[in-house]
Amino acid sequence: MGTSQLRHKLQEVFIIEPNDLGIDILTRLYKETTAFLKTMPFVIVVPVSFVIAVTFYLIFGPYLVKLVTILQNGF
Repeated sequence: MGTSQLRHKLQEVFIIEPNDLGIDILTRLYKETTAFLKTMPFVIVVPVSFVIAVTFYLIFGPYLVKLVTILQNGF
């Protein structure tokens, strides 16, 4: 890759337009959500993943434990 191609690719990076979902409400919601997740992701991610894990355990119980054991031994 020559220097002119590299400059062209770098220029393309700076031309990227902001995200627009086409519907103003969705775009605003998307921007607010991503801004919050960029600054404080663990406030949402950790509790949600904990709730999902507990819910799966309560629903599937021993089958989930067996699945995780198989996956751990397989990899």
